[in-house]
Parts: sequence; structure tokens; C-alpha cells
Amino acid sequence: MDYFDLHCDTIYELSEYGLYRRSRGTLRENGGQLDLARTARYAHYAQVFALFCGSTPIQTEEEAHVRFTHLLQTAQNAFASCSDVLVHCKTADDFAAAERQGKVAAFLSIEGAELLQSEADIQAAIDAGVRIVTLTWNHRSCYGCGAAADNDAGLTKAGIWLVQKLSAHGIVPDVSHLSERGFWDLMQNTSAPVLATHSNSREVCPHLRNLTDAQFTAIVQRGGLVGINLYVPFLTRNAHAEPSDILRHIEHFCALGGADSLCIGADWDGCDRLPDGISDVTGIERLAEALARHGYTDIQIRNLMYDNAKRFVTANF
Repeated sequence: MDYFDLHCDTIYELSEYGLYRRSRGTLRENGGQLDLARTARYAHYAQVFALFCGSTPIQTEEEAHVRFTHLLQTAQNAFASCSDVLVHCKTADDFAAAERQGKVAAFLSIEGAELLQSEADIQAAIDAGVRIVTLTWNHRSCYGCGAAADNDAGLTKAGIWLVQKLSAHGIVPDVSHLSERGFWDLMQNTSAPVLATHSNSREVCPHLRNLTDAQFTAIVQRGGLVGINLYVPFLTRNAHAEPSDILRHIEHFCALGGADSLCIGADWDGCDRLPDGISDVTGIERLAEALARHGYTDIQIRNLMYDNAKRFVTANF
């Protein structure tokens, strides 16, 4: 089985900031939800590793610089220490090379653009090969506002400027966490494809972090991607979730004509409540099995698990 995942917070957990403070270890092997020892089970494996801004608001440009620099160094050190089995991919050609070599394809993203508050740090992110930027986390920032804070708040002038600057360098905007108003501001200010790396359907589960049908359709029409998030509160209003709850989101998005625009953005190491029977990255096999039992073909499962994301990277990176 091949697996391409659009979002994890493993680098944050390996950094000095670690949100959950699980046994940290290394990228190769740790006590969290994802490491390369466990992903070795996948024939081809690609992962977008997020540099997460943090659960408390950044107060100053200097704080943003220190945090961004530490997270980037943590990622670069982790990738370098696993270079025998991992390729840090900055381009589609790098990704193709990782596939040929049978190595992990590792991409960098930023979760919370408030990490980038100076021209120097924006350039550092570009130079480091960051390919995706989540425009906000849950807080209000200099660039916009998270849905959890105010779904009616739009992008700021600085946020629109950042979107246009990043787009000029081929960096793809990510609307997960972004307010609904900010989403539509983004769509009006760039013609580039957009991602929702770890978001589900608000029609299926009415959480403000989830996408409306109109948002999902707009992403599909732009040739973008949506990664299905495994965090229980984004799947169901119940206390526990089953793989069948994941399927409900997938089926709803497919019914909207989005089968080729779906992949997985599990949010490994970024959440503490996963569906029953799925405790870490190996659990994605259980989801594939559930899809097969539900009548999905091998091709449909492969598209969701790998090929849709592969096509996007090949076309846009």
C-alpha cells in the first residue's frame, strides 16, 4: 500500500515546544503517532511535515523569528539524520526521485503564517523549500483570523499581500483553520489552486473548522485538494468515532464531484482523539480496509491514499 499524507505535527513534537509532550525520541523512532519505523510498512510514503506556530499567540516579530528558526532547524536536522531513507522534497522532480529510490518523500509546510513576520523569514521559508502555508491557526493574527476565533473576519491587507507574495514563489495557500470570510478573500485574491490540508465536511459534522459545500466545491474547481482529518471532533459530534465516520465525510465530498480532489491529512501528532482502532500512522491501513469493505475499488482507494496527492504535487511543485 502507498500513502501520501498532507499534514502532521511531528516536527513540533520533536522540537522544544512539543504540545503533547509524548515520548519524543527521533523522527526515525519515537513514542508519538508517527515515525519512520512505522511508515516503512508503506511501499511508497510521502508526508507533509508542518512547522506549527504554536497553541499560544505569537506576540512579537522577534518571537516569531525565534520560533520559526528553531522549528525549521528541527526539521532540517531530523531530515538529515534520516537521509538514508528520506528525501527532503522541494520540487516535483525531488518527489519523483524519492519514489524511484524507494525513500520517504518529505515536504515542508508552515501551519500558521504568523511564524513569518519579516521579509527575511519569508525568504528563509522560500529558500528552505516550504511548499505550503496555512494562512492562520486558531488565533487572530496580523494576516487574518482562524475560524475558531471569528468566522466572519477576513484577511488583512498584510494577509492579502502575503498570499500574493507566496503565490509568486509557487507556495500553495492552505485554508485549513482559516475563517470562512478569509477563505473567500483568498479566492478573490489569487487564481492559484488552494489546499485544505486537514479539513472535513461541515455538512456531515457542523464544526466551524470544517468546510462548507461551497468552499469544497470552490477548491475542486481550482484543481485543489482536501485532506481528510482524523481528529474526532471534526468527524462527529459523538464522544467517539469509528472508521465509518471517516467514510461519511469521504462519501459526502465524493457526492459533490470531488473524488479526484480528496486525500488524507490525518493530523498525526497534532490531535489527541483519534477514531477507535486508529491510534497511530499504521491505522491508515484500517481505513483502507473499511473502504474496501464498503465497495470502494482498488483504484479509488489508491487515488485517495496516494495518487490524487501525487498528481497535485506533480502539476504544482
